[in-house]
Amino acid sequence: MEKVLILLLISLAVAYAAPDPRGLIINLENGELCMNSIQCKSKCCHHDSALSLARCADKAPENSECTGTTLYGIYYKCPCEKGLTCEGDKSIVGAITNTNFGVCHDLGRSKE
Repeated sequence: MEKVLILLLISLAVAYAAPDPRGLIINLENGELCMNSIQCKSKCCHHDSALSLARCADKAPENSECTGTTLYGIYYKCPCEKGLTCEGDKSIVGAITNTNFGVCHDLGRSKE
């Protein structure tokens, strides 16, 4: 337990010793490794398979595949850009297995 605490303190010391600690843990740019979407500027931490490394990515544009929500903070398909809605299957099993995929649509434009 003491070793874990010391390792944690050393990690925090290194993070705060950097000239601008923002970007080491939060506020990550696209392409940088992430563990959760809240770390990314784009708010999308994306990976291609369960065994691949997750990286920050842009949100999905109109007519692209998307995921509405995730329980884990990491997406197989990024959520839609602001103003778009992810229309597709939404189930409890899909939320658990992270497979609730859909397509981004602008609902305001489709009503015109």
